[in-house]
Amino acid sequence: MSKLLLVGLLLTMSFQPLNTETDSITSNYISSGFTTVEKATAQYEKNTRLDTITPQSIPFKPTHSFGRYNDRGYYKGKLQLEYVDSSNMDVMVVWVAGQDQEDFPRAISKYVPLKNGMDGSYVEGKEHASISKLAFEYEGNHYMIEYIRALSMPYVKEGSLVEVANSIIQ
Repeated sequence: MSKLLLVGLLLTMSFQPLNTETDSITSNYISSGFTTVEKATAQYEKNTRLDTITPQSIPFKPTHSFGRYNDRGYYKGKLQLEYVDSSNMDVMVVWVAGQDQEDFPRAISKYVPLKNGMDGSYVEGKEHASISKLAFEYEGNHYMIEYIRALSMPYVKEGSLVEVANSIIQ
């Protein structure tokens, strides 16, 4: 049965054109321990016993999405979701950690209102001129959204990150 599936997969792949850019992005993420957003989220939920919600709104049309539950090292216990737009190399990273794991940066430019009367902490370009961050707590999880742009691009204003955060908040 597995040989039949492998042959079917190989036949299907041979009819699809190869996009070397897509392949290199995917292979780089996979070799770094990433998997699908769904698998990583399921692993996080299983290990932390916390439900998490992935963003329903992303400020660009992602060409790739990956996830990784970090089970060792500095980021142990954290969920990392990455959305990539290969046309301009914008990357949005969503970090999720339980309250006992939270150690996200506390540098805050300003507090921004989120839906349901919640607040988020917004940081604009403090660590790097083209990185914006928004952190907030929701249902036992700490979320931090990072929007990373090319060096030549300006940082993303809080409105785009608020929209992402609001798509997580039910």
